[in-house]
Amino acid sequence: MKSWSCSRLVLLSCLAAVPMQLARAEILKVGGTGSSAPLVANLFEAFRKQVPGVELEQPSPPLGSGGALKALAGGRLDLAFAGRPLKPDEEARVGPSFKLATTPFVLASAGGRKQDGFTRDELAGVYAGTRAAWDNGAPIRLVLRASFESDTEVLRAMSPAMAAAVDVAARRPGMAMGQDDLETLTLLTRTPGSLGPTTLGLLRGMGSQLTLFAIDGVTPSLANLQNGRYVWRKDMIVVLSRQPTPLAKKFAAFLRSEKARAVLLRYDYLPLEE
Repeated sequence: MKSWSCSRLVLLSCLAAVPMQLARAEILKVGGTGSSAPLVANLFEAFRKQVPGVELEQPSPPLGSGGALKALAGGRLDLAFAGRPLKPDEEARVGPSFKLATTPFVLASAGGRKQDGFTRDELAGVYAGTRAAWDNGAPIRLVLRASFESDTEVLRAMSPAMAAAVDVAARRPGMAMGQDDLETLTLLTRTPGSLGPTTLGLLRGMGSQLTLFAIDGVTPSLANLQNGRYVWRKDMIVVLSRQPTPLAKKFAAFLRSEKARAVLLRYDYLPLEE
């Protein structure tokens, strides 16, 4: 009985140690625009090789830039990844921020065919409803974003005609609407003849095979973004809280390292120097 009792005590001690070891893992809570989710996961995997014993937690569905900044200010996140510049009232509630990287803003489709891509005038026709078919006659099925979303703002900024056409599209009944970047990508993928906004970085991070289109004769690529020929882009901004945790500081410092730079380039993000 004595031998059995000792063995049992050893076993119980080992079992008790398991949850204690799991509890020691530090958790980094990161939220933001939906397009940041796969990028953050890939960056964190590289970070864990340098700082073992840490775990990543990301809200699902994504909070979006505004929601993540509110959660960061409220202490529910350690870091936020915003896909747009911060508003003055948002800056007042959070800590330091920096631009991490930029990636081409693109128009993508599941099966749509348009030789040589679109001019901005042709895109305005699509959003206004005066150009409704692909080259093969199949219908173009637009996937929209809400009027306040940064993707919609980029589309509006392409030209005065696009600004007006995007507003027309928003008023048409029965239009498909993506609630966040990931849901928009799902709608684009599952809708034959779809056309809608996303980013090259998100497509690469998700392994998507959607068709991309040149705009005004310029193909969306990291090279064309870097040389200035392709001008439509989405920046990724990292935001810390007013009192960042040691782990958040470590991850933010890692994001500016050469190893993080290599990850960014691998997933079609151009690192930004500040």
